[in-house]
Amino acid sequence: MEQTNEDLQLRIRELEKEIAKLYTQIKKERYGLVWLDVPEGFERESENQIPVLEEVKDKAIKNDDGKPTHIIIEGDNFHALTCLNYTHKGKIDVIYIDPPYNTGSDGFTYKDKRFLKEFPDGSPVPKDHPLRHSYWLSFMSKRLELAKNLLSDKGVIFISIDDNEQANCKLLCDKIFGESNFVSCIVITSNSSKNNAICVSVNTEYLLVYANNLLYHNTKWLVKKNYVDDYNTTAKRLLQSGMSDDEIQNELRQLTRYPKFYDFDHYTYVDKKGPFQASDLTAPSSKNFYDIIHPITHKSCAKGRRGWAFSEEKMKVLLEEGRILFGENEDVMPRLKNYLCDNEYQLLKSSLFFDSQSSTKWMKDNGFDFPFPKSIEYIKYILSSFPQKSSVILDFFAGSGTTLHATMKLNAEDGGNRQCILVQQKEGDKNICESVTYERNKRVINGYTNAKGETVEGLGNSLKYYRTAFVGKNPPRRATDYDKAELSKKAGCLLALAENTLEEIEASNSYQIFSDGKNHYTGVYFTGRLSEIETFTQKLEDLRNQNRRIKITAYFFCWGDCAQFEDEFTSLERISLQPIPKPILDIYQSINR
Repeated sequence: MEQTNEDLQLRIRELEKEIAKLYTQIKKERYGLVWLDVPEGFERESENQIPVLEEVKDKAIKNDDGKPTHIIIEGDNFHALTCLNYTHKGKIDVIYIDPPYNTGSDGFTYKDKRFLKEFPDGSPVPKDHPLRHSYWLSFMSKRLELAKNLLSDKGVIFISIDDNEQANCKLLCDKIFGESNFVSCIVITSNSSKNNAICVSVNTEYLLVYANNLLYHNTKWLVKKNYVDDYNTTAKRLLQSGMSDDEIQNELRQLTRYPKFYDFDHYTYVDKKGPFQASDLTAPSSKNFYDIIHPITHKSCAKGRRGWAFSEEKMKVLLEEGRILFGENEDVMPRLKNYLCDNEYQLLKSSLFFDSQSSTKWMKDNGFDFPFPKSIEYIKYILSSFPQKSSVILDFFAGSGTTLHATMKLNAEDGGNRQCILVQQKEGDKNICESVTYERNKRVINGYTNAKGETVEGLGNSLKYYRTAFVGKNPPRRATDYDKAELSKKAGCLLALAENTLEEIEASNSYQIFSDGKNHYTGVYFTGRLSEIETFTQKLEDLRNQNRRIKITAYFFCWGDCAQFEDEFTSLERISLQPIPKPILDIYQSINR
């Protein structure tokens, strides 16, 4: 039946209604992560004042060894991240965090700000709580948003997580960092499994990896070829070797002392020597023809060969160093010994294996009671994937301080100059930050005696210890002139951190001067009174006269620019004048909103 023009018009109107209805439905439907965003409660002091950092000077460790000065911050990581948003915005290259997994028994706490009796007041969140996931997501989202601001253009973040929140964490990170900046979800396998398994024995967790901007990563993430790939194979072969369990465990622990060659016919290894690397001694295009004599049969090996890969001179060196593996007789082609974890590089892989018990044993042997510390080799391995050896690393769920320990070990091994910042809260009366995080790394820096009574040499490095504190009588968004003046008096540590001039070399009632120990100084004039301004400028001028190449950054208590102080520094070169506290408050207010 032929349709009339009227019928067609009617059909068009019907289709338009269907499209409009569908469009309305699409607008209402949301794809992604949705949760009840529960406001987080803090102590009254921290909610109504401005956060700053204060140095605990008696915990400073200083070594004039040219190695980095690392930073530990004691306090809630939300307040610490707020401070770091002023001092380190866009400066962090690598973030690694091991947040609470929200298992219901891992001690994850959340203080619900709504002051309703049926909601947690800072006590652990049970697994059957109806807002369990909302609490965790509200907790993590605020901190990850602050963390994103800290990442440099090429910055990356690694997040350890397990099945309890992995799916939620992935969607949350897609929202904060952008789905296009997702790098990988790496599966981490350990040699121990959770003992609360019902149907499946779980011995894996995950490592979510995001870039701040993946477009900046046009080079491959290479890591030193290490035992991740060879560990399982080696373990299985050693189990068949007839060794005792203790011998096998010791051998696996020593596997990190690379490189090693394992001859599984005799279950021994030989330390690597010499500069040569190859997988075989033969090559189709080789023109190196000479005899290799078998050490047992004393006959020429592998007759009919097409030549050897190395010259006769190189082969002589390899034979002298025991680098050649012979077969049972001369008919078996000799080969170059393949070493576990040789000095070759490979792409970071999406599945890794690490010994989860070695760090637990290290902690126990050294008198620390801390459950499930992360493997030092594991953290060292993922940190090494970032190509810059002078990178700045942050861990704001520091726990036992493995990330700093791993950073110092990695620097010692490859000559790097990486600086590490740890944030860890007190956690009740135990003060884990002081008694574990700090104490552990103090021993690593200074050296210690292990459980066997052996002296372990320290790795050197220096360390600064800070605590979060609060000033003023109002939060940043309602700061009064009094609050701003108080902030200026207490801003010294923030400004020193921002300039990476961590050593206070002079202080008075009106000013502070900090140094990086090399050629950069930071001066802070924190009072509105000008009585000591001449003394302050003379101090900076004296420093300049000692070394004309130094850089000086001077901060002054003022609301706008520092034009009024320029005349005081007409004789000084390479000096930058900055105001306080306005830039600090601007950032804090943007966070507060």
